[in-house]
Amino acid sequence: MSPAIASSSPALPAVPGPFVQLGRSLTADVLKLRRTPALWLTLASGVLPVLLNFCIFYFKGHLMLKPGADGWVKYASMSWQTAAVLLPLFVVLLTSLVVGVENKAEGWKHLFALPVGRLPVWLSKLLIILGLNALAQVLFVALLLAGGYLLQALRPELRLQQFAPPFHVLGVLLGRTYLATLGIVGVQYVLSKWQSGFVLPVAAGMAGWVAGLTLMRWEHVGWIPYAGPFLTLTTTPFKAVPGLVVPAVAPHEWYQLLWFGAAVVLGYVFLRWRNLA
Repeated sequence: MSPAIASSSPALPAVPGPFVQLGRSLTADVLKLRRTPALWLTLASGVLPVLLNFCIFYFKGHLMLKPGADGWVKYASMSWQTAAVLLPLFVVLLTSLVVGVENKAEGWKHLFALPVGRLPVWLSKLLIILGLNALAQVLFVALLLAGGYLLQALRPELRLQQFAPPFHVLGVLLGRTYLATLGIVGVQYVLSKWQSGFVLPVAAGMAGWVAGLTLMRWEHVGWIPYAGPFLTLTTTPFKAVPGLVVPAVAPHEWYQLLWFGAAVVLGYVFLRWRNLA
């Protein structure tokens, strides 16, 4: 080829960097959320536990609280117990809904044919799930506090105004509960990716949820990812107990991080190895 012809050849576009690819994948995945009820599920998961316990305290609070008892502790602990039981189901459904957009019509094949690396595509949906999970839990805590203040105004005979909300405990529980859901996220993300249907990943998640609740008294239940949120609640007292030292991160929460890391890394390794063509 002569120098004149070579110089007139159009230059190929530069390959975008990994962060640019990740940003584009995130933007596309956020837009795809409009096709799913994932956002509505996120909002409902924050509202439902608070609404249930708000109604219980509004109508039956005077029967539940003993004279002089801290109504805030009772209200917050009951609300969090409801949330801890339902949270694994929320994570299971959320993960399946987000990943299900690509599972329809085998959209993963189309994604991996685009000029975007597999790692940005893999991480993008994972970050979306982690973000929605965090949003749901922050929304729950905000609504829990708002519901408590509303009870103070509507039902002053419950005497919630005589006590301060347990801000510190709620903050600690928020951070630790989020850690306690990461194992579920990792396992369900890989299951939802490798099983193109919606039913089997959800059925596996529900089976794990039932197993976690059933085996709660088993000494090794901390290894079951779906038991994590409830274990975190049971190991975090709402009132100070003399002589009880609460660790910053409980053993079962370390197991959750291990599950999350192993699932995400091994899932990506298998994704690189698997032929989607």
